[in-house]
Amino acid sequence: MSFISVQFGYNQQEVFNTNCEIAPLMDAIHSRCYKKMRALLSEKEEFFNKEVASFKKEQGLLEKKLEKLEIPPEAPKPPPV
Repeated sequence: MSFISVQFGYNQQEVFNTNCEIAPLMDAIHSRCYKKMRALLSEKEEFFNKEVASFKKEQGLLEKKLEKLEIPPEAPKPPPV
């Protein structure tokens, strides 16, 4: 029995038995590797979406603080005569 190691994505690897015809082997390689890579991409996408939302929230807070700092103080009123 012989095996092959397929490396794909970012440091991902699968081992397949080559004791079969080529079409089922290629289908197995495609389906298993694609499913794993798609699952990892979905996890990463979810993580990045959360990070972007967090940064946007922080940006909004910082912009409000900046607006408060940029508002010029009122000029002192002259004393009544």
